[in-house]
Parts: sequence; C-alpha cells; structure tokens
Amino acid sequence: MDQKSTPKNYRYLDGSGNEYKFNNKFIEYIPIKPFYSSSGVYDGGDHIKKDIKEFQFNQLSSILNTAMENKKIHITDRVKRSGIIIIQDKNKQKTCILNPNSKEVQNIEKMLHEIISNC
Repeated sequence: MDQKSTPKNYRYLDGSGNEYKFNNKFIEYIPIKPFYSSSGVYDGGDHIKKDIKEFQFNQLSSILNTAMENKKIHITDRVKRSGIIIIQDKNKQKTCILNPNSKEVQNIEKMLHEIISNC
C-alpha cells in the first residue's frame, strides 16, 4: 500500500481500553490504568512509543483499512472486547466498532502486539 494514498493517523482501541496510535513514522501504545478499567484492577502495562518500519506501517494500515471497509463485522454499540478503529485523514475522520468475535479483531491485536514488542 502506498503511504501517500493512506490516511495519515490511525488509532485502535482494544477490548480492554488500551490505545494504539500510529502513522508512517511511529507507533505508540497507551495502556489503560486500573482507575479507568472496567474492573478497577486491570493494568495495561507500560507506555511505549517507537519508530515503525515502512513494511509494518503498510501491513497494519492495510488490515485496519480492510476491517473499516468490511461493514459485516461492524456493530453499533461498544461492548467488552470489541475494537474501535479511528482513521484521521486531513479534515476527515472515519470510525467503526468491530465485533469482538470477528477474526479481524484478533488479527489486528496480534499484529499490534507483535509490532510493539519487536520495533
């Protein structure tokens, strides 16, 4: 996927409320802390911000764009374990909530964890 044709900023919120932000330069993991978690106990870990490799950006933006386009896996209300995608491109913002049982949620979260762990 050509970086010039992709939106500049992506955000993904996982089913626990942890947030991932990325663009073609960096990826950032913003963990939820116990005070804000639904259980009051869950801690998402440590904040991480790292450079992202071009191929990682291309893979990740592609999988998020595909999930955004697949309306069959979208739900109307946020439920536990669902994922949220937010894509910001200049003055436009697109948002969707993904069904927690979709393979896309599993694939997105697996890829995010791999990139955060191996940048």
